Amino acid sequence: MIDNEKSKGDFVVRLTNPMSYDRLHILSSEYSVSTELLVNVAVERLLNDIEFVRKLRSSKGD
Repeated sequence: MIDNEKSKGDFVVRLTNPMSYDRLHILSSEYSVSTELLVNVAVERLLNDIEFVRKLRSSKGD
């Protein structure tokens, strides 16, 4: 693998809610995608939502 193709970071996500763990695996099987992809999509959406809320807060003060 070329250096540019390596991921920026690897870490473990521990799901503490057994229902979330089950749902993740069900969705993974249902849509034929990896659980890793589903977790990455969820994290990206969370980060985008946080950024959106921060922008709303900062524009409130203007």
